Amino acid sequence: MMPGERKVREIMISLRDYSTVQAEAPLGEAIKALQESLHQDGRVWYGFHSVLVLDREQRLVGLLTLRSLLKAIELAALHRDALLRGASWGWYFAGRVHRQSGVRVRDIMRPLSLATIESEETVFQAAVKMVAHRVNSLPVLEKGRLVGIVRTIDIFQLIGELLAD
Repeated sequence: MMPGERKVREIMISLRDYSTVQAEAPLGEAIKALQESLHQDGRVWYGFHSVLVLDREQRLVGLLTLRSLLKAIELAALHRDALLRGASWGWYFAGRVHRQSGVRVRDIMRPLSLATIESEETVFQAAVKMVAHRVNSLPVLEKGRLVGIVRTIDIFQLIGELLAD
C-alpha cells in the first residue's frame, strides 16, 4: 500500500487515550486538563495540544485547542492593558472582554461539526481537510461515532513517504 493510501485509523490516537473536558466547565478546568496531558522530558514538553469537549450526556460536541485558550487569555490581558483602555477605540475591546469574563469551554471550543474525518479516509485526505479548514487536528468518526483524533504531527510522520510517491 502506498503511504498516501494509508487509512486515518492506522495513525489516529484512540479516543480512550485523549483528555476530555465538559462544555460547561470554566476555562481553568480546560487548562488543568491540558496540563495533565503534557509532560516534560528535559526542556521539551510533550503531549496533546487539545482536549475533547463533551456535553452533559458525555457526547462529543467540540474540540478545545491550546490556540483557542491562548486567544481567550490574550483577550483577558487586553482588558487589563491601561494603554488600550485609554485609546478611543480601546473601550470597545475592553468591554467585550469584560462581558466575556464568565467564559466557559463551550464559548471558545471548535464545534465538532466544523471539521471531521472518517476512519476509512486516507491520510492524504486528512491532510487536505486540515489545510482546507485551517486546523491542526480532526476528530475521527466511524459510522458516525467518534473513535479517535488525528493530528498534523501524526501526518507529519508520513510526509517523507507521501512525497516519495
